[in-house]
Amino acid sequence: MTNASWKAAERAHARDLGTQRIPVTGERDGADFTSGLFGYQLKVRKVIPKYLFDWLDGIRRVSERRHQIGVLVLNRPRRPRRDALVVVRWSDWIDLHGEPPGGDEE
Repeated sequence: MTNASWKAAERAHARDLGTQRIPVTGERDGADFTSGLFGYQLKVRKVIPKYLFDWLDGIRRVSERRHQIGVLVLNRPRRPRRDALVVVRWSDWIDLHGEPPGGDEE
């Protein structure tokens, strides 16, 4: 991903929440954008394990029939529950926390 394309991705995702991308100020773990209670760091990668998307798609299909939002919870063995990760589809997150001002943008 080129320098301009990851910045554009951060800007687009920030706009979905009605906020703006935060410029890089030197710290490596800073938020890319914030909104309400949440600080976001966006990672766009060519390789993300396909099975994660398969698992999320499965729970989404079941949940949609029940008028619910599918949530994938990931944890490692012998790790505290509080360290588990929660994965939801971005459009479901936006439905809960904002409206994309430009419609269905990528």
